[in-house]
Amino acid sequence: MLQFPVDAPGYLLHLIGLVVAAGVSIAVARWVSRQSDEGAARTMVLLLWIHATMAALVAVQLLVSSAAVEELLVGTWHGLFPASAPVWLAFAIYYTGRDHWMTARVRLVLWLGGVVPFVLSVTDPAHGLMFTDWTVQTEPFTFRYAAVTPLNESFLVLATLGILTGFALLIRLSVFSRRSSRWQSAALLAGLPVILLLAMLAYTPLAPVRHFPYGIFGSGIFGVLVAGSLYRTRLFAVAPLARDSLFDSVDDAVIVVNTDRRLVDYNVRALALFPSLDGAIGRQLDDVCPVLVGSTDWTPDVGDRGDTEDASPFVGTVRRSVDGEARSFNVTTSEISRGGRRYGYGLIVSDVTTLVEYSTELERKTERLEQFASVLSHDLRNPLSVAMGRLELEREDGDSEHLRKSREALDRIDTTIDDLLRLARNGDAVSDPAPVSLRGVAADAWETSDTGDATLSIEVGDQYRVLADRSRLRTLLENLFRNAADHGGDHVTVGRLSAGADADPRSGFFVADDGPGIPEDDRDAVFEYGYSTVDEGTGFGLAIVQSIADAHDWSLAITESSESGARFEVTGVTTSEAVAGSSTEPTV
Repeated sequence: MLQFPVDAPGYLLHLIGLVVAAGVSIAVARWVSRQSDEGAARTMVLLLWIHATMAALVAVQLLVSSAAVEELLVGTWHGLFPASAPVWLAFAIYYTGRDHWMTARVRLVLWLGGVVPFVLSVTDPAHGLMFTDWTVQTEPFTFRYAAVTPLNESFLVLATLGILTGFALLIRLSVFSRRSSRWQSAALLAGLPVILLLAMLAYTPLAPVRHFPYGIFGSGIFGVLVAGSLYRTRLFAVAPLARDSLFDSVDDAVIVVNTDRRLVDYNVRALALFPSLDGAIGRQLDDVCPVLVGSTDWTPDVGDRGDTEDASPFVGTVRRSVDGEARSFNVTTSEISRGGRRYGYGLIVSDVTTLVEYSTELERKTERLEQFASVLSHDLRNPLSVAMGRLELEREDGDSEHLRKSREALDRIDTTIDDLLRLARNGDAVSDPAPVSLRGVAADAWETSDTGDATLSIEVGDQYRVLADRSRLRTLLENLFRNAADHGGDHVTVGRLSAGADADPRSGFFVADDGPGIPEDDRDAVFEYGYSTVDEGTGFGLAIVQSIADAHDWSLAITESSESGARFEVTGVTTSEAVAGSSTEPTV
């Protein structure tokens, strides 16, 4: 049978308060569930549903007049209190980033700690282990309650210890954690004391109705505070966005915003670069730090994105003054999303001043090198050709030792110009490499190299391919062949560095000779511009080899060959071989 004594003082107010508390808890629970499905969010949702259920059960108790039904309702909502303690503790564990605590044994203990007292409370009418001395209070309205047994008291003590443990974890987070997490924790910490204080109110003379579970009203306030903390920071999850040790340990500035560009969090480095961030959690980045926002008209798509990517509203670079020095920073934007849904952005602001200065200097040097190549190919080559032509005409009328030496000097100048042009033009990175036959390129390079009476062995098969620019690979081999011949090598070998089924696909090849070799102390110097150990050398051959290797992102090293000569190893080469195996061709 239902009752509705609206004339009883305070009855309607209590009933409305319970309904509001239940409604607020349900609404916030549904909202949190849409924000995230992580452990902290799931346990918070469960906790809010428990609060809502307790409020609804007490509201129903106020409406019924059956003693048996009231006792069942009291046992149910009362049993939900110790059942909520493990849920609260699990939430605090997840929320503070201690997920590793949640082992299978801990989960079992928490589950039993909630289920056992709840089942015993609900089934109390059958065994009487949890309640005794049922009493009906009639003023200011009818309300049934009971005293708890020692067993029930022990469960309540354990529940209180669990709640206080979770409370302590949140206190630590609130004191030592980041700004946004601290704000959230403070809201949660404020909500819990409200519930406890209102629960204690029932046993004081200040209570309008003695023994009434006023703590349930606190659940509605708790839900409002949770909603407020989420609304203020617009967090994509209930748990803290970034772990403290990682967030503040990085050297770069890190700023986190939601999809509306409202500031969620930032680290110490970000605050040093952008002092206006201080105390601006929840405000739009457009107002707090507009230098980071490239487009204020940009509107995010926060729903399911599918395969669509929309542009970032943030700038890519920014200049800031650090200790009175203007420095350049690169802004990298990382999308924060889960399950195809975008929740915000992380801005990583990195100091790239050194890289920018290096890039600027490199561009300047490249421009000068291009101008130098232009001078070589036009301003020097043309008068040189005229001089060589005039000299040949003079030699037709009568040759002499002086004219022959002049011709040799002009030929040397011509060779030097060729080497410098190759050096200037082969340093650009290879943008479109293709699989080429190392054997075929080596054979072609040998034909166009001045190697005298030296011989060549190519110890790779026709199907062995390297990913390279064919023209520049040929130039690399030509210079290595000429280097071997210039230094007394009678035989040159080209081979692969690794072979067999287990060969590294990014292996490489070598060029070896049987000459005097290169002393270990000189192996780094030979790649420098102008370094040569022979009078006729220009010193640019091996520098050209190095520049071509760099353009392919290859590594170049010098070792000793099996015949005590020099062995140049080119590694980091992407290779492919349509047919496994290799062959040896002795002499070309």
